[in-house]
Amino acid sequence: MSPTKNPRPSRAALPAAVALSLLAVAAPSFAQTAAGTDPEIKRLDQVSVIGSRTQSRTVLESPVPIDVLSGDELRASGYTDVSTILQSLLPSYNFPHPTTPDGNTHIRSATLRGLSPDQTLILVNGKRRHTSAWVNTGGTVGKGAVSTDLNTIPVSAIARIEVLRDGASAQYGSDAIAGVINIVLREDDGFEGTVSRGTTEDGGGGTTKVSLDTGFAFPEGGGIHLTWDYRDRKAANRALADTRQQYFGIGRNGQAVALSGAYGSGTGLNPIGGAVAGAVADPREATIDRDALWRFADSADTEDKTFFANLRKPLSWAEGLEWYAFGGATDSQGSSNASLRRAGQPENVRAIYPDGFLPWVDTDSTDRSLGTGLKGYLGQWRWDLSSVYGRNELVYRTRNTLNATLGAASPTRFYNGAFEASQWTTNLDAGNSFEVGWHAPLRLALGLEYRRDTYEIRPGEEASYVWGPYRVLDGPAAGTVPTIGSQGFAGIQPGDAGDYSRHNVAAYVEADTDVTDRLLVSLAGRWEDYSDFGSTTNGKLALRYQLGGGVALRASASTGFHAPALAQQYFSSTSSRTLNNAVTGLPEYVLVRTAPVDSVEARALGARDLDPEKATNLTAGLTWGIAGLTASLDVYRIDIDDRIFLSSNFVDAAGSSAIRDYLAALGSPGVTSVRYFSNTADTRTTGVDASARYVWQWEGGDRLTATLGYNRNKTELTRVASTPEQLLALGVRTPLFDITERTRVEKGQPRDNLTLALAWDAGPWSVHLGTHRYGRIEQVAATNQSAANVAQFAKGSTAFRTLPTEAGTAGNYDVIQRLDAKWITDADVSLRISKHLMLTLGADNVFNTYPTRNIATTPAVSGADTYGVFPYSELSPFGWSGAYYYGRLQVKF
Repeated sequence: MSPTKNPRPSRAALPAAVALSLLAVAAPSFAQTAAGTDPEIKRLDQVSVIGSRTQSRTVLESPVPIDVLSGDELRASGYTDVSTILQSLLPSYNFPHPTTPDGNTHIRSATLRGLSPDQTLILVNGKRRHTSAWVNTGGTVGKGAVSTDLNTIPVSAIARIEVLRDGASAQYGSDAIAGVINIVLREDDGFEGTVSRGTTEDGGGGTTKVSLDTGFAFPEGGGIHLTWDYRDRKAANRALADTRQQYFGIGRNGQAVALSGAYGSGTGLNPIGGAVAGAVADPREATIDRDALWRFADSADTEDKTFFANLRKPLSWAEGLEWYAFGGATDSQGSSNASLRRAGQPENVRAIYPDGFLPWVDTDSTDRSLGTGLKGYLGQWRWDLSSVYGRNELVYRTRNTLNATLGAASPTRFYNGAFEASQWTTNLDAGNSFEVGWHAPLRLALGLEYRRDTYEIRPGEEASYVWGPYRVLDGPAAGTVPTIGSQGFAGIQPGDAGDYSRHNVAAYVEADTDVTDRLLVSLAGRWEDYSDFGSTTNGKLALRYQLGGGVALRASASTGFHAPALAQQYFSSTSSRTLNNAVTGLPEYVLVRTAPVDSVEARALGARDLDPEKATNLTAGLTWGIAGLTASLDVYRIDIDDRIFLSSNFVDAAGSSAIRDYLAALGSPGVTSVRYFSNTADTRTTGVDASARYVWQWEGGDRLTATLGYNRNKTELTRVASTPEQLLALGVRTPLFDITERTRVEKGQPRDNLTLALAWDAGPWSVHLGTHRYGRIEQVAATNQSAANVAQFAKGSTAFRTLPTEAGTAGNYDVIQRLDAKWITDADVSLRISKHLMLTLGADNVFNTYPTRNIATTPAVSGADTYGVFPYSELSPFGWSGAYYYGRLQVKF
């Protein structure tokens, strides 16, 4: 084989796609397409740098399914963060809106093809993006996953987003099981300023956003683009009134009587605590503002400040040599609430909060990233040497709270600790082409990679977790030990703190060629070795066959993997509470643990070292481009073995202390509840993706664009690990992965999604109309319910099904509620007042659609809506804020 002649582009002509691609091969410019391509198809079929390391390809020419979303498409939306915009445009992308007062405030768990958030790899300018410091331990989609926060990258800084919907671990390494999302930063010249303001129809949700972008071209070629972005977003509270008793009852002799937690016990729908003994309600029950006790919103109050830069500069040291750099800094402050502590609860110190309190969790997320590299030529070889560093820190503070064991002297604000994670990745890539006598040269790409990951847990101040000297000061529970630590979010204890790291090296190769004028063949392989769990080797085969008439077949088969994150291996959490000793009757300090897999507690109860998740991807489909139409249809199957999930909570059965005694004998006294990460299950995901776009063009420039996208997806658990023998020996029968978690994995994301959109451009006017149908979701609403309770649920309007309870009383049921499919419609109108000024008015969720309500609590039964306060499910893919109206003004020079 001999190298083919590959002329070098001039410095000034180096295209953006090449400067930002992963291996920086000298790919054709965006304007170039295959000879003979229809002009309409050329304009519609966009170039992508992901999916292949050997050269850039258009969406239709790729042997694997790719979506390309332009920056203009992204910024036309009324949504203000990247993940929500992607959800509105891509039917295979899901972005639920949990309200958990944790890292969820900033870092949402977005998914592709219904898989875990950490099974999609994120790139920026073709380089691996660092993950967040947060691991999801709450009861939401993506539980147990460590996500990458897309929303740290402002929409205004993005030139385009490329979404590869296929396994790509053989090309890009860990995490690329569901696919790859590549965010390409802007490098255009000029100035652009945008300000927008919006609010919801039903109150709250006010959002102000300001973006400033400027770009400068260097005289000798290349340039720099700078983005500053500010967003202030307020939550839209949709909590209902808390009708429970808030204050002690007043007994016949004036003594305080313990309050009832029953629905309506504060409003006369149910008796107050002690009513049978003649107690009456505190007069304040009639005057308290019950609508203001809680907040339930699908976002926190957040304030985000972001700066991003993207630079490309040719160097005169050698022909074709170029230096590039990019990076950003994001500071995000968020506030979300925990659960209400009623005035009469033992967790309250009434000398501080006579009317109870709603704890607030304030989180500061600091994100920094910097990537730089050189690329050029060595003979006929194209090379790219790059290094990218990224870090995320998540700091927790609580306010409007207390540590009841510190009595009336308790602080009401605490520093609760922090998590930090970093990633440093260095790559050396090279590429060349060789004549082998086939229809096209053999294109070859080679590469080496070194990556270092770190993870750190830092403790909070002592007052946030300490068991102080005080017990409950007054009321019926006086003298007992209250919940220990700052209410709402207990501080991280020193025993949970730690600093961890690992490194890995990789070598990879990819080759492809057009064997004939119709058949493209692509092969890729990657070997990777991790310092903590060993090595893995993965491969990929992709084919494309041109049938003619604009129609082509494509298929791929690959293996992939997801390396267990450091946070999944080492996350540690200890919360403290009290139990009355069954023998002495005295309160005792006990511990509830989320334990690292190598801890004494986890090992004793069956934990093992985490193995990487292993995947097999199969995809087949067809594309066609005829006249103004581009379309694709793909089917896929993804089998994943040894998926990593967070286990159930293992606790002693009533009246038993087997776990506690067993762990105490091993040197861990006082631990009564343990959960840990494990390779819990195998899954199979099958589905279909379809997309189409058609453009009508009229003389004079008027244009109408219609787009359609559809995804149908099904995930099944093909294996679930049984309860470990160590637990069975202690009499614990709790499933390792209970029905709540299994249902969330299989049914907790929309079964199907459909998007339809029209965009009309005529003179100075542009009108966009889009609608998104989110398919049905199911979730466990309640477990171990009697037949009588189920009958009460059936009186409501929320559909559900039942199964015999798996861990409760024989004859009882687990109740699974259904969230019905919903249509969400967005619309906007833009007027180009001049070539420098544009005004946009729009509405997201025009028809003010809300999700299906949770099974309601009534005076007769407790439902799935948290005492009747939280009417909607956190699994809702579109939240529960309702219609959002906005205006946007853009200035451009």
